Amino acid sequence: MLLSLSGVTFGYAAEDIFRNLTLAIHPGEHTGVVGPNGHGKSTLLRILAGRLPVDTGVRTVRRGTEVGYLRQSQEFPDDVSVHDLLLATFAEVLEARAKLDAVQLRMEGGDDSPGTLDAFGEAQYRFEELGGYGLEARAEALAAEVGLTAEDLSRSAGSLSGGERSRFELARVLLRNPELLLLDEPTNHLDLTQTERLERRLAEYSGAFLLVSHDRAFLRATCTTILEVEHRGAARYPGGYDHYRKIRRARLDRAFKEFVAQNERVRATEDFVRRNIAGQKTKQAQARRKMLEKIDKLARPEDVWEAAGNLGFGFASAEHPGGRESFVAKGLSVGHAGQPPLIEGLDWTLHRGDRVGIVGPNGAGKTTLAKVLLGKARPLAGLAELGYRVSPGYLDQKLEGIRDERTLIEEVQSVRPDFKPEEARNALGRYRFLGDDAHRAAGGLSGGERCRLAMLKLSLVPCNLLLLDEPTNHLDIPAQEVLERALAEYEGTLLVVSHDRDFLDAVTTRTLLVDDGKAALHEGCYSRARARWTERAKAAASATAPPPAEEAAPPKGAQTREASRSRRSELQKLRNRKGALERNIEALEARSGELHEQLAEDPAGDWERLHRLSAEEREVAARLERRVQEWERVCTRLESLGGASS
Repeated sequence: MLLSLSGVTFGYAAEDIFRNLTLAIHPGEHTGVVGPNGHGKSTLLRILAGRLPVDTGVRTVRRGTEVGYLRQSQEFPDDVSVHDLLLATFAEVLEARAKLDAVQLRMEGGDDSPGTLDAFGEAQYRFEELGGYGLEARAEALAAEVGLTAEDLSRSAGSLSGGERSRFELARVLLRNPELLLLDEPTNHLDLTQTERLERRLAEYSGAFLLVSHDRAFLRATCTTILEVEHRGAARYPGGYDHYRKIRRARLDRAFKEFVAQNERVRATEDFVRRNIAGQKTKQAQARRKMLEKIDKLARPEDVWEAAGNLGFGFASAEHPGGRESFVAKGLSVGHAGQPPLIEGLDWTLHRGDRVGIVGPNGAGKTTLAKVLLGKARPLAGLAELGYRVSPGYLDQKLEGIRDERTLIEEVQSVRPDFKPEEARNALGRYRFLGDDAHRAAGGLSGGERCRLAMLKLSLVPCNLLLLDEPTNHLDIPAQEVLERALAEYEGTLLVVSHDRDFLDAVTTRTLLVDDGKAALHEGCYSRARARWTERAKAAASATAPPPAEEAAPPKGAQTREASRSRRSELQKLRNRKGALERNIEALEARSGELHEQLAEDPAGDWERLHRLSAEEREVAARLERRVQEWERVCTRLESLGGASS
């Protein structure tokens, strides 16, 4: 065990966020923390990191365990470079480097005494032992992974923007390579390429991590265990994100059936008591009444995801569908005045009914292009024209259309001045702004609340072209799924700038890739388009690769037969092992589900049994993860030998 919480209670004012929470993190666990906004995911990470004192309970860290915590962006000093600040966490390496430099200066000054030579050897050994020689290269590589260039590393740390600071903090915490990583929304401010690099790094990470994320594709790629924060506690689900959703749904269905069945039994018993308490079966009725008094009544199961998804997202199409062409771009160049174009020479026609996702690296010009297409910014060259009777609706990434000083009712009335206060309240209620929320100032809203308000305002004005710039940035998973369904029902033309792969795959059918000054349209949603252009890139690289200097002659005669027999034998062994692993994985998943159900039951004071079940659950989860990893290796080897892996 690396870190544990035992009987932890934490809250603000009179409201508990966690109550009697017990949680253990073990070496090598890759855990995703999920749950609707406002249920305490970030708070949990801050408690685990030791940044928040608990009201009751104990936080325990194994001696010698380094915990890395991805903190929120903070003020950075102006008098230090980004490069030096990145290395500043390695005080022991920098100290060893200073000692080595000092001895080298003495030697350069002519001191070649035995004592100095011994000191140089010791200093050099210590610096090498701490990984000093490779530290700068690792730091530069990690910085590049998150989008910080060599030029950025030479800048003053204080000059970094908010997004750059978040990416810097991610590079800094990964550079330490701690035994336990706590990452709160690590993909914030990363583009798709950077997110996929981080996925590969975390999937191969030898240490343990807990990460909070609303990116479903990212959770699938990196996490083998899911921790759901709910009902002032946390429930652990081994087996990855998709497995968690399936098991969770089954658990809720069972709990609801048990609740209904108990209610039916109670009603039948109450009816028997009522009919027989004064008759010939008085004693039976009295006995059943006593039985009723002893029943531990089940609470109605509450699905926190369903409650969080209780949103009225919906977008009305304009009465007129607009012309066949939603907009036309010819020779279009976009960017900032006095600087080289971000995109140039774009010829593109968006047709009525198209559903296009715009993707590309940070800074490639996606948002600038969106604004130019809608006439909200001027092009550097060329033209962009909206089509006949096209009525656009626009969600800007920074939600700048919301005025902090206005109340929520006033915000609604700013786009629908014909709405009376009660009509505005009804509209707000559909987007989960209830009661006195209507009179709150918009300046006090959280990021997720501001996004919901912006969506509401957008939905109140019918349009036949929707352009959404990073619409899922502040939404939790339930809200994302509701938005996906609403956009699937939208009858107009859709243009989406996003880095959320699941979202893009759900709502778009074509993909505009913006990169290196160009924009190219690809058929298919993001996943299909990406697979296609990756395949083309591989084919192009293969076509331009130089041929091998000399082709090895194929083996002949006995060598050929022996190689063939050896290959067939290995294939058969691999297929047998794959089948055995699949049966073992299925059995372990079934046992994991049984254990989870038993752990969800009231222990009724049998803490020894609870401890035994919890220990078995951890063991089963570890075995399941090892079997899945071995199954993946077997499949990879089968594919390399030309054998079927499915």
